[in-house]
Amino acid sequence: MERFKDWLLPAEDDMEKEITASLIGELALIGTFMSVAICNAVKGKDNRPLLVVILGFLSGKWIGRFLETREKKDLLLSVLNLLSGVLYTLSCLLDNQEK
Repeated sequence: MERFKDWLLPAEDDMEKEITASLIGELALIGTFMSVAICNAVKGKDNRPLLVVILGFLSGKWIGRFLETREKKDLLLSVLNLLSGVLYTLSCLLDNQEK
């Protein structure tokens, strides 16, 4: 567990508590989304709006990380999540128009 913590929270980071709280909050949010998605799937309900919300959340998260770190991988992840969310929303809208 220490090796995972050292990888996740480098020793030189002064904001360890804030990062840990943020990580736990993000995991709880994604866990909540997953439980709602499973319940919807069991009941036969549509999960498309939930997936769009998850993609929007992930896009915002990676944009925030990019603004802090200025690493290209964070920018790439934010753009990919944003693009996939927009494309998925468009596909849902076009699918609803055909019906």
